[in-house]
Amino acid sequence: MRLPPRISRRFLGLAFALAGAAPLLATPSNKAALERHYDRFLEKNLARCTTCHLPSDIKEPESLDDFPHNAFGNRLRILGEELDKAGKPKGIATRLALIAQEDSDGDGVANEIELLLGKNPGDSKQTPAAEEIAGAQAKQTEFARFIASYRWQPFERVQRPPLPAISNPGWVRTPIDAFIAAAQEEHGLKPRPEAPKSILLRRVYLDLIGLSPTPEEQRAFASDLSPDAYEKVVDRLLESPQYGERWGRHWMDIWRYSDWAGWTDGKQVRDSQRHIWRWRDWIVESLNADHGYDQMVVEMLAADELAPNDPETLRATGFLVRNYKMLSREQWLEDTVKHTSQAFLGITLGCAKCHDHRTDPISQAEYYQVRAIFEPHQVRTDRVPGVLDREKDGVPRVYDIDKDAPTYFFIRGDERRPDKDRVMQPGVPRALCGDRLKPALDITRVALPADAASPDKRDFVIRDTLLASEQLLLNARDAFTKAKTANQITERKFEFAIAEARHTALLAEIRAEQIEAAGNKSGDDWKEAAEETMRAQNEAALFETELGLYKLKTAQADARQILDDLPPPTEAEIADPYQAKREKAANDLKTAEGKIGAAEQAFAKAGAQANGDATTGFKPRPKDDYPAVSTGRRLAFAKWLVQNDNPLTARVAMNHLWLRHFGRGIVATPENFGFNGARASHPALLDWLAAEFMANGWKMKPMHRMLVTSNTYRMTSTPDAADLQLDTDNLFLWRMPTRRMEAELVRDNLLYVAGSLDLTRGGADIDQMQGLTSKRRSLYLRSASEKEVEFLKIFDGPSVNECYQRHPSVMPQQSLALANSELTLAQSQVVAKRLSEQAGANAEAFVRQAFERVLSRIPSDDELGACLAFLNAPSNDPAQAPDPMRLRENLILVLFNHNDFITIR
Repeated sequence: MRLPPRISRRFLGLAFALAGAAPLLATPSNKAALERHYDRFLEKNLARCTTCHLPSDIKEPESLDDFPHNAFGNRLRILGEELDKAGKPKGIATRLALIAQEDSDGDGVANEIELLLGKNPGDSKQTPAAEEIAGAQAKQTEFARFIASYRWQPFERVQRPPLPAISNPGWVRTPIDAFIAAAQEEHGLKPRPEAPKSILLRRVYLDLIGLSPTPEEQRAFASDLSPDAYEKVVDRLLESPQYGERWGRHWMDIWRYSDWAGWTDGKQVRDSQRHIWRWRDWIVESLNADHGYDQMVVEMLAADELAPNDPETLRATGFLVRNYKMLSREQWLEDTVKHTSQAFLGITLGCAKCHDHRTDPISQAEYYQVRAIFEPHQVRTDRVPGVLDREKDGVPRVYDIDKDAPTYFFIRGDERRPDKDRVMQPGVPRALCGDRLKPALDITRVALPADAASPDKRDFVIRDTLLASEQLLLNARDAFTKAKTANQITERKFEFAIAEARHTALLAEIRAEQIEAAGNKSGDDWKEAAEETMRAQNEAALFETELGLYKLKTAQADARQILDDLPPPTEAEIADPYQAKREKAANDLKTAEGKIGAAEQAFAKAGAQANGDATTGFKPRPKDDYPAVSTGRRLAFAKWLVQNDNPLTARVAMNHLWLRHFGRGIVATPENFGFNGARASHPALLDWLAAEFMANGWKMKPMHRMLVTSNTYRMTSTPDAADLQLDTDNLFLWRMPTRRMEAELVRDNLLYVAGSLDLTRGGADIDQMQGLTSKRRSLYLRSASEKEVEFLKIFDGPSVNECYQRHPSVMPQQSLALANSELTLAQSQVVAKRLSEQAGANAEAFVRQAFERVLSRIPSDDELGACLAFLNAPSNDPAQAPDPMRLRENLILVLFNHNDFITIR
C-alpha cells in the first residue's frame, strides 16, 4: 500500500524520531532486527516501517501509536505480548521464526515465503504468483541453511559453541585454530606456514611487552630446540612487569585515559583531575597481578562503595574521574554514560539521549535510567601520607555527593527542558537482560566507614598535620633566635608565640576529636580538651591582633620619622627631588593611622575573649567531610555488568584482545556491537573465547597465552597468490597480518635498542615537553587535549577523546621524525658507540650486530654487501674523508628508518 507523499514523509520521520513509548511497538530497532534476521534475503522494499504498519488516519500524527499495525505487524505484536506474559524471550528474531509458516494476511502463502519473494506478508493484495511460489524452494533452502548457521547474536546470552570439525585437525594447537581452520576450509583457503623463529620472537615480544628481543635473547631462542621453547618464552613475557605497561596502554586507550587539563598554571582544572596517573598505575599493577577483568570493572565503577578505605583500590575510580568537566556537568554525565556503555558493553547508548535508538532496542527512557546510576557521583582528591597539599599529590577518586539526586527525562535530550514529572529510576536496557538477568538493578545503599566520610581524621593526616605544625613552630623559634634589630625581635617573638598557641590548640582539638570519635563527647575529658582548644585559639588571636597593632604603629612611627627627616618642600621653580619619597611616606602614614583604630578594637576584643571564661565552642580545624552513605547504584550496575549472563561484557573484552593481537577485531567496530556495527567475522569463535574467558575467572593472561601460542598467531605474514585472490583483505586469517608499531613502541624501542630506556615503573606523569629527552617509557608521558608529545602524535598516538582502536597512517612526517628528531639522532650515536666497542674495526661484525640489535634479525647477503659498501666507500680526497664513527651512526639511523623497525610482521 502506497502512502501519500505528505503522510509518508511524516510517517517515516516519526517512526524514527518518536517511536518507542511501548516496548512491543515496531520501533526503528525492531525494523533493524527484521533486517538483521533476514539479512541479504530481505528485499529493500521490505526494509521499511510499512512492512508492519499502515498509514495513519490522523491528520497530524504524533507517535507510532497513531500508525496501526497491518495483519503481519499485529501478529508480531500479539505474540510479543504472549511471550512477555509467559516470561519467555520475545525478540523480533524469535517471533519471526515462530510465525514463519503462518499466513498472517490470509492470502494462502506463508509469511516467510512472502518475505523471501519480496512481498508484504501483512498485505493480502501482495500475493506472490504461482510461478513465483514454485521457484521459491531454492531460496527457502538457502535461507534455511543461513538460519541454521552460527548466527551473530550479541544481545543473546553467551553460550559456548562446540569446536568445529575440520579436515586437518593436526593444524590445531589451541581451540581457536579449529574455528579459524573451519572458516579457511569453507572459503578454500590454505594457511601459511609458521613464521621463522626470529620473526615470531620479535612479534610476540612486541605484542606482550612492547620491547624487541635483545640479541642475547634472540640467540637463546634460536638455540633452544626443545618442543616447548616458544611456550617458555610466552610464559616468561607474561610474567614480565613490562607486560602490564604494554597492555596497560591498550586499556588506557579503550578507557580514555587523560591527564588533567586546565588554565592559569594548573590552578584551575578543566578536565580530568591532577594525579590521575595513580589510575594508570593501578591499571598496570592490576594487569601484572592478573586480576580478573570482572574485578577491574567493578573497582573502576564503584571502588568507593566496594573498598571505601583502601586507597590502592580507590585509584581505580580514575575511570570515572577522567570524565570530569568543570564547565558542564551535563557534558560530564553524557560522556560517562556514553563511554561506559561503549567501553564495557560495546553499545552506542549515547545515541538514545534525544530519541529512542534508531537501530538498537534501546529507548530514550532507558538512556536516562542508566544516567540515573551516575547522577549522584562527584569527584574529590584524598590526601596521601607525607603530603598535605593536594595540589602536589593525592588520590583522585569518586564518591556520591547526593543520594537523592533526581534524574529527569530531558525532552528531546535538551537539558533546558527537563520533564520534572518523569523522575527516572536507575536501570539498564531490557534488551540486554535476556531471560536470565533482571532489568531492575539490585541496589542497596552503602554505609561508609568514618575514615571515608571524614578522611582528614585519618591517623596519617593527623600525624602529617601535627608534623607540619611542629615544623612551623620550629621555624618560628629559629627566626626569633636569629632576629637582630629591635623590631625584628619583637615581631619574631609575637610570631613564635602565635605558632606556639596554634600548636597547643591543634593538639587539644585533635584530642577532643579522638574523644568524640570514641563516643565520649558528653564526658569531662572532651569538655576539658575543648576548653583548652578554645583558650589556645583565643591566645593565638590575641597575639595576632597585638602583632598587627604593633606593625601598624611601627609603620606609623616610621612614616612620621621619614617626613620629619626630609627637608621642607622647596619654593623654587625646580623639581623637588624628595617629592616622591615624601608622598609615599604621607600615604603610608595615612594608611597606618586609618587602620589603627580598627586594630585597637580587635586587640581589645581578643583580650576580652582571652581573659574571659573558656567555652567548648572552639573553631574546628579545616577538614573535608563527605556523606556517610553512598547510593550503591554504581556497585549494583558494575555487578550486573560482570555477571556471566550479561551478553556483552566478556564478548567486548575478548574482541579487544583479539584486535590488538591480530590487527582487526572479530567485530571490526569494537565500540559498537549493535546493528550499525560490523558483523562478527567469526561469531562462534568470539562466543567461545567469551565463554572460556568467564570460565577462567575473567583472567586475561591465560587468554593471551592461548592466542599467541595458536597456529593462527604463529603463521608467517608473507602472502600467497592463490589465497590473496580468494581473500584479499585476509578476513579469514590465512596468514598473520602485518601491523605498524604504535607510536609508543616506536619511541620506546628507539631508546631500548640503545640501552637507554629507563624501566622504572609508575609515578607522576612526565611533562610532555620532555618527550624527546626523557628516558622513561612513553606510557608515563603526560597526555591531555593540549598536552601531547609531538613525536607520538606524528605516529598516530592515542586520542584522549576516544580511542577504541587506533588507525595507523603512513605520512612523510613520520620518516622526517625518524630521520631528524633529536631522539633518533641521539640514540643512533649511542648504538653506534656501543656496537663499535664490541666489534672494533671489524665492519662486518658491526653490521651484523646492528641488524640484530635494531631489527632483531641477521642481514641478508645483499643487505650486508650494501652496508659494507657504505661503510668502506673510498674517498677521492683523504683530507675530507668522512669520520668512520659518523658513518656508523648514519647506518644505525638508516636502520631506525627501515620498514622492518616500525613493522610487526
